[in-house]
Amino acid sequence: VRLRWWFLVEWAPFMLIMWAWWTRNRSVQYDLVNFHIAYPNCTRISLLRRMIRLPFVITEHWTAYHRDFGATSQGVERIRNIFHQGVPVIAVSKALAQDIILFAGPPGPVVHVVDNVVDPAIFHPDPAIKATEGVFFAIAGWRLLKRPDVLLESLSQMRQMGWPARLRMAGTGPKMDDMRQQITKLGLGRHVDLLGPLDELAVADEIRSAHALLHASDYETYSVVTAEALCCGTPVIAAAVGAIPELVGPGMGRLPRTNEPAEWTATWASAWHALLLVDRQTISNTMMKRASIKSVGIRYAALLTDEIRKNNSRKTG
Repeated sequence: VRLRWWFLVEWAPFMLIMWAWWTRNRSVQYDLVNFHIAYPNCTRISLLRRMIRLPFVITEHWTAYHRDFGATSQGVERIRNIFHQGVPVIAVSKALAQDIILFAGPPGPVVHVVDNVVDPAIFHPDPAIKATEGVFFAIAGWRLLKRPDVLLESLSQMRQMGWPARLRMAGTGPKMDDMRQQITKLGLGRHVDLLGPLDELAVADEIRSAHALLHASDYETYSVVTAEALCCGTPVIAAAVGAIPELVGPGMGRLPRTNEPAEWTATWASAWHALLLVDRQTISNTMMKRASIKSVGIRYAALLTDEIRKNNSRKTG
């Protein structure tokens, strides 16, 4: 069983990549290979480079590097070796770039940062939709790292302090049963709406009509939902972890320093009135400059073009 698993992880991706390369349309000129996710695609990256003979780039957005892949086996060293081959990396945040550099160890890779994409056709301000005071929105795959317990406990404290807060929660996941039990235990049944899965259009409408987006998590490599909210012009209260502080700048929301409910409650209460007075169009414009399809496309294309140029220079030089 171990041998079969080792073969699947170590060699099957290599064989699939080589099959795709051998059966490619040979009438088309290829200038670069861009791997999305290093592991397991690049486990045999040295051999791939010798056989394909094109410049490589790795685009990465996994949270796993923050936790050293949660493993201590020899296989982790083979993952580290991927980043010792001189292949540049494009990461979605400075936090992820630092995670990859620390995980890899010296000699670390060159890492560029380009945001995830947010579709401005869906996530944008709508002057016809007014924010509803006291109605807050949260959405996630409610699983490991996400902290709905913090949101619910803080909501309970806000209600006890007299703040008329209501929380609408979209998404599903393994933590749903615990969430329902906590809602019952805290007596929040009339103040929490569990919306289940929503499509993007419905999510955008929820965000636009919210007082603010709430996002509690133990770590975030990027947090697309935070970027989506900001593109809609909606301010955010989010845990100051991972890439979140890179997204939520001054005037765009508040960042509790920890995931302690008491700190969340203090931040939430102190920001209540200010969040209603923010300039939502300015928030949207700021985030769109970073995360819109056009902005990301221009920066991404420039990095890939530069790698092709450098490879061509090496050939002619």
